[in-house]
Amino acid sequence: GEQISKLLKEKDEAVSAVGTLGEEKTRLENDVNDLQLYVATQYDEGFSYALEQVKMIFPDLDAGHLSEADAMNRIVDGKLVPYTPPQ
Repeated sequence: GEQISKLLKEKDEAVSAVGTLGEEKTRLENDVNDLQLYVATQYDEGFSYALEQVKMIFPDLDAGHLSEADAMNRIVDGKLVPYTPPQ
């Protein structure tokens, strides 16, 4: 009797805790996704702002060459190449 009631109560509490933890995990995953998007946006906006400053400081720069600059490029052997994430 009493032992079974105690065990059933513990089981119900454990099931409830699992549900709560699952909800918390989902919320945290959503927070991480939101933060990743925010950081990517800030990075892109910062890069654009830096390019605008370069255009102001060097108004005679070739706009065609400057348009090759991209936040997702990297420099390999002195050339701009598209960034590819590590595998």
